[in-house]
Amino acid sequence: MIIGIDFDNTIINYSDLFYEAGLSLGVLPDNAGFSKKTIREYLIGIGREDDWIKIQGLVYGEYIRNAKVMDGFSPFSDLCYENGWKIFIISHKTQDSIVGEKFNLRTPAINWLEKNRIFGMDIRGAVEGVFFEATRSEKVGRINQLGCDIMIDDLAEVLLHPDLLEGIIKILYDPDRKSTPDPGYFTAGSWDQICGIIERHHG
Repeated sequence: MIIGIDFDNTIINYSDLFYEAGLSLGVLPDNAGFSKKTIREYLIGIGREDDWIKIQGLVYGEYIRNAKVMDGFSPFSDLCYENGWKIFIISHKTQDSIVGEKFNLRTPAINWLEKNRIFGMDIRGAVEGVFFEATRSEKVGRINQLGCDIMIDDLAEVLLHPDLLEGIIKILYDPDRKSTPDPGYFTAGSWDQICGIIERHHG
């Protein structure tokens, strides 16, 4: 079985790093508790989407070293390895940040995966390969090309993309439980729930 998994906010947990980056750039008020979603809505709402893009570049570049592995992913990866299920990480991630100071976004992500023993030349595990695609359409094309039986993502827009092949089991990772239910995918609030969905549907 081949399982495709998104990277940002699915495997990697940036937690409070978006708020820290916003403060360091001087674009957010000193209001502890700002979540990623709140920051995005706040900045776009006041016409400062470029500042939101700068924050993302900083988090996905320089700050990524402080990010954590999402709770429950490591046991899930172990389960896949034990069952011989192959994982491919498939992410929509440009080579460089596009606004403000330039950061390479892909190399730090690979370094983080190696540091956390998820993927690398000398690391035995379920992750067979990592693909960073420049556009969402290219990401969907990669999912299809790899022949994924299952796709796990935190964005419903990916799972409902019209070019995604039929027959793929689609799982929306939604730990905040704020998504709108849709018949096009299963919704899971934790990696443990994802394990349950896969085990129920693995034939």
